[in-house]
Amino acid sequence: MRLSIAMITTNTILRPGVHLIEMKAPQLAQAVQPGQFCMVRCCHPQALDPLLRRPFFIHSVERSQGLCTLLVTVRGRGSAWLAQQQIGMHLDLFGPLGRGWQLPATVRNLLLIGEEAQMAALPMLVEVALRREMAVTLLSLSSSADEIYPPGLLPEEVEYHIVTEDLLAEAGEYLTWADAVCCSVSRETLAGLYWRYERMRKHNFAQGVLLQPLACGSGVCLTCSVETRTGQQLVCRDGPIFAARKIIW
Repeated sequence: MRLSIAMITTNTILRPGVHLIEMKAPQLAQAVQPGQFCMVRCCHPQALDPLLRRPFFIHSVERSQGLCTLLVTVRGRGSAWLAQQQIGMHLDLFGPLGRGWQLPATVRNLLLIGEEAQMAALPMLVEVALRREMAVTLLSLSSSADEIYPPGLLPEEVEYHIVTEDLLAEAGEYLTWADAVCCSVSRETLAGLYWRYERMRKHNFAQGVLLQPLACGSGVCLTCSVETRTGQQLVCRDGPIFAARKIIW
């Protein structure tokens, strides 16, 4: 974990309220692994409001160029400020933080399930899986066609399906094909997938992002504590990726 200053190189509007921000952050680009995040200070350097940093998954990385991207969905004051920043402006951030995705060497067929703004945790994992010659299928759960994750941000090798209703039924066919599933969805959706499919498969078949409010990002404030089968753990330090079976639903 390192504190650093990143410079914005592009700020692309994917649709109203959703931005893809590329930044020059060499130290972060070299260290980050799929599923890790950073904490961004979302205010002017001389300001204190908002006081707390905001967590963002590293969406993608170009290690050789020292570049990282953040997928920013405007939801409040912090993300609104970040979305307005222009090329050449600087961001105060620290990271990478947390425990990322774990892919066993035996996995050949990988199923990814993402839900709108939470898709940001998956693209780096896609790149790793393709380099390891895995077959990758991505199910994108969206409430409307206007809110889908842009297919152009994915490699053409990925089989991409959009699901607008009844994810649990739609996922069934793909879950029988997959060796592993990685989910970046709401806690409710992840719990539904677990109760319907995980217990029918081998141990640690499913992993998921467990979202909790993150105040400090470094394990100091303890506000992101969750109950697991091995005791209380912190989302910012022990997660945000957990084996589905580890969580007490």
